[in-house]
Amino acid sequence: MLGDSGSTLNINRHKVDELIWLRILLLMRLAMADEWSAKNVNAFLDTVDQGHTARCAKDSGEGGYASGFINFGTAYGDAFQVVQDFSKTENYSGEFDKYMDVLENYAKTGNSSTEGLDGYCEAWEKSSLNSDFYQSQVSVAWSEYNVPSQKYAKELNARFGITRAVLYDTAITNGPGDSSGSLGGLVESTNKQFSKDKPGDSESSVSVNGYKVDEIVWLKKFLGIRLKKNGSSDKDSIDAYLYIIEKQNYDLKPPVEIPDANGTIHTLDC
Repeated sequence: MLGDSGSTLNINRHKVDELIWLRILLLMRLAMADEWSAKNVNAFLDTVDQGHTARCAKDSGEGGYASGFINFGTAYGDAFQVVQDFSKTENYSGEFDKYMDVLENYAKTGNSSTEGLDGYCEAWEKSSLNSDFYQSQVSVAWSEYNVPSQKYAKELNARFGITRAVLYDTAITNGPGDSSGSLGGLVESTNKQFSKDKPGDSESSVSVNGYKVDEIVWLKKFLGIRLKKNGSSDKDSIDAYLYIIEKQNYDLKPPVEIPDANGTIHTLDC
């Protein structure tokens, strides 16, 4: 599954875009969890080596520096949250002290500039050797993206792991807020498509505007609206979810088969 991260890793001897694959790993390990626990964290960390959390590069969009396994951005504020969380741990030794004011300012203003951040990526990469830095990345991903996304899952009464995972992933790709292009806006746009009960074959229904809508029917509609909003850059991820849906692996039970842009199937068995 090739993307635009500029970095790939080998899975089953095939090159797979690192960020897309790690996002799937993240949602596989955490989005299906019913509660946050050290066990969930450790299970996820077992699948991620230092190189994945160490990645740091200039964002191709407007995120400033993008770093870590879900592209924490200096312009988005989540990179600052990771660094701030890390700075409160026992093993922190001042790696980011000189960047704190700049990071906080860029987080508040959404500034995509990298001015004042010379050496930031080196500090990020060095910190990735610290186990507390792993924890900080996972904790911020959980609190900032998983928690709000699962509120929508609860409101819908969504049962399937694939629905919860897609909502979580969308919070990461589009943001967890309520604007038209973010997760909340996409959920609202999807819900507006239903004005009566809509049965299906999944044997699970979500609650939409007082109607019962088959969960997979709703999810397919949501993915279509997300693709329309995000455009071709999101097509590989959407196709992967649709493939999983086609295989009826709604609860993401391993092994999970995922196609890449060329149609090659990759198997995740965890």
